[in-house]
Amino acid sequence: LNQILALHADVFQKPWLLWEFLTYGFAHASINSETSFFHIAGNMLVLFIFGRPVEQQLGRSEFVRFYLVAIVIAGLGWVLWNYSVAGGELVGASGAVTAILALFIFMFPHQTLLLFGIVPVKAWVLGIAVVVLDLLRSLDQTSPIAWEAHLTGFAFGAAYFHFKWNLNWLQFDKLSKPFKSRPSLKIHKPNSSERIRQQADEILQKINDHGERSLTSRERKTLKKYSEQIRKTRD
Repeated sequence: LNQILALHADVFQKPWLLWEFLTYGFAHASINSETSFFHIAGNMLVLFIFGRPVEQQLGRSEFVRFYLVAIVIAGLGWVLWNYSVAGGELVGASGAVTAILALFIFMFPHQTLLLFGIVPVKAWVLGIAVVVLDLLRSLDQTSPIAWEAHLTGFAFGAAYFHFKWNLNWLQFDKLSKPFKSRPSLKIHKPNSSERIRQQADEILQKINDHGERSLTSRERKTLKKYSEQIRKTRD
């Protein structure tokens, strides 16, 4: 299975395998040792700890888009560095997870973290340590760690934050629209108060998907109007 999902260094010579730029991030080296087990466990723990606050800032949909694009970008960085390595292949989520970590660090640079659950450090200090550690790994030609993917992922996270990028143009739900059935008749016409409630539900869903920063001034006014309507009902 890893052979099918893995990203191979010669992928540009086989363009029909470009899907490997995404699938490699959902595979992992065989867990046949304590090191391999703690590597994947560490990846998932970092994603769980730092991914949640990042998701709250970006919104669910943008977070998913960022993570998937980070997988592709990290893989691209690895391939460009290793394209001449015969038989080279890459699996693992480390590059994308490092991108999530980088975005957290730039969003919350002065957040105090407990390293190993004991040592308190600032987030920006952890960021420097991660970069330095991967640069040191780059000096070890026998290291099995894909430091190239780590550094590329970190750079992507930093660029995304610095340039205030938004991946909203990647609308995955458009792929499913041709398969969705549409009602042929409109049976119910909501009154004014119900229409506002429906609009407020859509705006709240937008906040959940894209974060509060995505709201327009008109949508904010609608929420305010809906809030006033609720208060009147309660009174």
